[in-house]
Amino acid sequence: MKIAITGHTRGIGKALHDNFASNPDNEVQGFSKDNGFNIATDTDMIIRAVKKSDVFVNNAFHGMAQMIILNKLWELWKYDETKTIVNMVSLTKYPGLSGNDTGYSAMKAALYHQAFLLMFSDKERKCRMININPGYVRTEMTAHVDQSVNMLTPEECADVIAYAVNLPQHIEIGELSVWRPF
Repeated sequence: MKIAITGHTRGIGKALHDNFASNPDNEVQGFSKDNGFNIATDTDMIIRAVKKSDVFVNNAFHGMAQMIILNKLWELWKYDETKTIVNMVSLTKYPGLSGNDTGYSAMKAALYHQAFLLMFSDKERKCRMININPGYVRTEMTAHVDQSVNMLTPEECADVIAYAVNLPQHIEIGELSVWRPF
């Protein structure tokens, strides 16, 4: 399986990259600033590089860039039953769970909403779309959170995502929320 991941050098993206790369049958390609890709400015270059992949994990966050990439890739893949798009959304999209980062939560809510608009706007579409809503995951992004909070590890989150991706292609998980009990 050919898998492409944005934001593959840290946090959930790195754990997911390592998870998929541990299977010798997978070919995993990553896109991040660390290897010369900026999802905010290089969307067309990223789309050209990933269009022959089987799975695209829309992981890296930068404002509206995730939604721009989703829309462009969807146009290329929407009628292909062999393709899967995984959008990393967030539980912060729900009111009351955003904490003080309302910009982040608004962008994640917009990504979630757009994914569902695309999924249900065309009855002929074939591409599978999986939307993951992680709760708190112990990464650089959550370093400011009280460390007594019972957070997932990036590896636990990656295991859940890999499980969803590896389900038979005809099974689509429109929304999957994952967290540790508080």
